[in-house]
Amino acid sequence: MNDYLDDLESLLLGLDDEGMLLSELDGFVTGVIVSPEPIPPSDWLPRIWNGGEPPFETDGEAERFVALVMRHHDDTVASLGRPGEYVPLLDTDPRDGESLWELWIEGFALALKLAPKGWNRLRASEDAVAKAALDGIVTLVAVANRTMSLDETGLIAAHDDVGVFLANWVQLLHEWRLENDRRPSEGKIGRNDRCPCGSGKKYKKCCGLN
Repeated sequence: MNDYLDDLESLLLGLDDEGMLLSELDGFVTGVIVSPEPIPPSDWLPRIWNGGEPPFETDGEAERFVALVMRHHDDTVASLGRPGEYVPLLDTDPRDGESLWELWIEGFALALKLAPKGWNRLRASEDAVAKAALDGIVTLVAVANRTMSLDETGLIAAHDDVGVFLANWVQLLHEWRLENDRRPSEGKIGRNDRCPCGSGKKYKKCCGLN
């Protein structure tokens, strides 16, 4: 794991019980990136700590947290730009090494809810491959929600295979987005936008100082 991810994980663990863990954050950020409909950081960043008031004691803490999250966002975009490099951050069970992918899926599911129009546009398209990728992820959401068992999906024989499926599906969704919804800025925060940390200040006078 990259050093900055160690720091980010420590900060996430310091949030209240409603905050995300690193694997869930990774799924959430990935879902934001591949969303066919742009989601501004001011909309998605507060979801990491379950909305409401930012759980930071100082502006410095907020700046550091936002900077680390945005670094992970940008690193994920970069890895998706190099086919074959993207790998979801999945926890493993220390007892048997089994992949604990449910947290990642829960994060991605939250991102799905933020931009339903874009995903409906994909579903209405004629791209059977991209639609199958989305269906695969939605199926795993159902498994994580316990409305379906893994064996019932007919997709995966063992938990160890989930990471490979997720990486392939995410790459396909990213490519569909690039082909159908080209964006100039990959969700970058404008200098004069309200800071996504929730301080009420402009980004350039808050977390954008550094």
